[in-house]
Amino acid sequence: MKITKHFVTVGQRRVHYLRAGQGPAVAMLHASPCSSKVMRPLMDIFAQRYTCFAFDTPGFGLSDPLPIDGPSVEDFADALADTLSALGIGQVATYGRHTGASIAVEFAARHPDRCSMALADGFAVFAKAYSPSELEAYLEPIIPQWDAAHMLRLWFRYRDQHVFWPWNKQLDANRSDTDVPDLDFLHRGVVELLQAGDGYRVGYAAPFRHRALGVVPDLKVPVCFGNRPGDSMYLTRHLYPDGVWMADVPREFDAASVHEMGLLAQHPASQPVPAAPPCQALPQRLTETYVDFEGAQLAVRSQGDWGQATPVLLLHHAPGSSRLYESALLTIGEKHPVLALDLPGHGESDALPGNPQDHATWVRAVAHVLDHMGVKRVHVWGHQGGAALACALAVQHPDRVASVVLDAPLWADAATRARLMADGIPDVKPSWEGAHWLRAWHHARDAELWWPWFDRRMSQRKPQPSQMDPVRLNAWVLEAMKQPDSYAGAWRTHWSFDWAGQWPQIKAPLHCTTAHNDTYAHLSLHSPQGMPSAVSHPSEEHLQLLSGWWQKNAP
Repeated sequence: MKITKHFVTVGQRRVHYLRAGQGPAVAMLHASPCSSKVMRPLMDIFAQRYTCFAFDTPGFGLSDPLPIDGPSVEDFADALADTLSALGIGQVATYGRHTGASIAVEFAARHPDRCSMALADGFAVFAKAYSPSELEAYLEPIIPQWDAAHMLRLWFRYRDQHVFWPWNKQLDANRSDTDVPDLDFLHRGVVELLQAGDGYRVGYAAPFRHRALGVVPDLKVPVCFGNRPGDSMYLTRHLYPDGVWMADVPREFDAASVHEMGLLAQHPASQPVPAAPPCQALPQRLTETYVDFEGAQLAVRSQGDWGQATPVLLLHHAPGSSRLYESALLTIGEKHPVLALDLPGHGESDALPGNPQDHATWVRAVAHVLDHMGVKRVHVWGHQGGAALACALAVQHPDRVASVVLDAPLWADAATRARLMADGIPDVKPSWEGAHWLRAWHHARDAELWWPWFDRRMSQRKPQPSQMDPVRLNAWVLEAMKQPDSYAGAWRTHWSFDWAGQWPQIKAPLHCTTAHNDTYAHLSLHSPQGMPSAVSHPSEEHLQLLSGWWQKNAP
């Protein structure tokens, strides 16, 4: 089943969602602290009969948080109504798990004219109310730490969430009646926690404060409360009042999904489902969309009108994503149209079959995005590993490149590159004890201190100022670890690039630059023979001087 990713603008906020299938509309709402990604396996089944919309709840995944303090389940239900209006959808059936179940039911209560039915899987009903102190203990803050302790803590916290209920009472009496998910599931959950950041507590707290079964008297459309063995809410079934529509759902995923699909068939939405609208621009925001490419979807961010001026195309360092450059893109976007994409297998762009991590694939992806966006020529700005891609793009598509900026390229002599290829790429494959998060963190942190990063002698101390702010490192590691299968391949591609054989073929105006505190600013000493020397600037002037370069070289 083809599942596509989309953004929609709702007032002054963005909502991210997945869509699949045909037929009556079903709004699918995930549990906290996840995102719509957790709904993908279920969409494969539901979309055989329905048009499925799986939304990132505000504040989770890629959806903006609600612009109010301490939103309630009722606020999230109203936000869903606003989102459906922005999509042109008049009526849906709602399906939700845990937090999503609370929102699905409250939507049915508050917007009965727009809800054919609700199916709640694991509706939040607690044997006793959580006190403020208990809720505070359950929803620990996420504060980036210099030693990555927060990442290891989150790994164990999310893992134990599937071993104990509640997760922070690790006693035999609190053991869960379910299997622990696989490593990829756990890794994605930690990514989603980090992505939501400390704000995850806002949406997660809402069902704990909800009126729960107090909603029943207000229901005017059919609502089915489903519970399955192994779920934390299964033990509170006895608290439901008589006359409520309840369903015992099978424990096994496939059987449960088919059973729930049949429940939804009893009261399907009756109104037609329109096509997905484009994402509308917002002031002081990058517009986000997706471009289809060889069976995958590539995340694209842009601002400005490139029909009026040649845009600046940012090529990000990989592993990573263009999201790390959002502030810089907005600054440049004040004077120039800007465009960026996440390379295949990085950030929010899907990996291609076989997950090739090479310049040939990346150049092909970039050229396809430019074609799709109707962009004929660009100023290419490649940062760190993206500088090599900028070179490759300029050589292979000289007619499309108005100028080239190589920003802190990964130049290194042959001996150092051989060391980096052999010993400089940590194994970040998810592991049961969570060590993969520590490996990625210390790779990023130590790269600020030594060169090569794993040679921790005083003689290898780096000359430029380090950037070890935990918030900055947290952002980089999060983006790099969204798709850990791409991590090693991207680094190998950077270190194996043939600079000497490629850069002399660039025909466009060429500028080499670096911010004085860039992680790889010191590599300007190793530039290929004949390459213009990189100009180092104070970081606060760096973007301003780049803007002047693009104005100077405007076609």
